[in-house]
Amino acid sequence: MALHGCTARPVLNLQHDDSSALPMSLIGAHTAVVSLGVSCQTARQIRLNQTLLSARLGDALQPLSLPLDWMFAPPDAVARLLRSPIRVPPRRGELIAAEQPFWARHGVWLWHDAVSSDADFAALQARQTRRWARFDALGALERRVFVVSNTQNNLDDVARKAPQRMDFRLTRQRMTAISEAIAQAFPKGRNDVLFVAYAARLAPDAQRAALPLAVLEPDATDNEGDDRQWTAAFMALLPA
Repeated sequence: MALHGCTARPVLNLQHDDSSALPMSLIGAHTAVVSLGVSCQTARQIRLNQTLLSARLGDALQPLSLPLDWMFAPPDAVARLLRSPIRVPPRRGELIAAEQPFWARHGVWLWHDAVSSDADFAALQARQTRRWARFDALGALERRVFVVSNTQNNLDDVARKAPQRMDFRLTRQRMTAISEAIAQAFPKGRNDVLFVAYAARLAPDAQRAALPLAVLEPDATDNEGDDRQWTAAFMALLPA
């Protein structure tokens, strides 16, 4: 692994509206570690490193679902979603029928949200509304750590199958856009935006973004990621 660039308790909706066995971000009394995509590997590795991250941040972090935990969202789509006033599909007609529902407006794949009826769509809207409300409430915390990764090995296959173009590479512009969108969304307290990537999915200018970046070696998993390298990345990016 290579490393580069380096109040009062908030009112949060603590309702567990998803299976606790699935990947989730982590939220504590004062801090949070939040997945910003680009796939569910990020949330999976955050959850697997719950003990380490709690120790590094000095907070008892607990798994809670947030909007980007379970979708395929390329970096440009992440920045767009963070700035958009429309973050939940308003109409079922905006979803492209594909292997799983694809939201054309933002170019994200709602991979774990099957929609085959109006009732399914209403349930999706309710879930995402709850998750975005919980995300917005993170503004009351003292510190937020956001994680973006593109090291899920099946991303190339996902991009080939997508009904719209999906580009999972990190560029200087995309990394900066995400960081600036986070700063705008959460002007109070401390924000850390951490990036984890494969070298093959980094543009030549990515390291000039001067943002914390860990470059992992390719692994043999389909979507899980290399647990050892991820733990080392968190240790390096969040020193004790």
